[in-house]
Amino acid sequence: MKILNCFSLIGQCAKPILRTYTSPAADLLKLPRVDIKEGKLRYLLLSVYIHGETKHARTVVRGWNTDSHDDIYYKNVRAMEKLGLCTKCLGGGKMDNDESARKIKIHGSCKTFGAANHHKTKEILLSSSKYKNFNITVKK
Repeated sequence: MKILNCFSLIGQCAKPILRTYTSPAADLLKLPRVDIKEGKLRYLLLSVYIHGETKHARTVVRGWNTDSHDDIYYKNVRAMEKLGLCTKCLGGGKMDNDESARKIKIHGSCKTFGAANHHKTKEILLSSSKYKNFNITVKK
């Protein structure tokens, strides 16, 4: 009986540890920093974090061929909520992504969320394995 109680206590102690690594924290770490399509597109710079823990946010770039930055934002909010994560928009803009020429032009702003920090966007793109050898320019 004592052995069973001992195992029960070990299980109770391990639950918070397992919850930490199988929860939004793990999903946040696995979250790709870049998800953009090819061609002329609108993009958003987003801060994704665990509710109440904005210190440990992950800044991501999301961009698609769409008529509105709102579409990108709300699609990402829904996806992050399913993972138990919160999303804050840091601004937006436009991109011309020519993957065959390995060039990306970042420019413009977003009426709804304001202009993103295009230099931060460039930094994130260059940190990804797919875009690290691209010629990325930022227009003012």
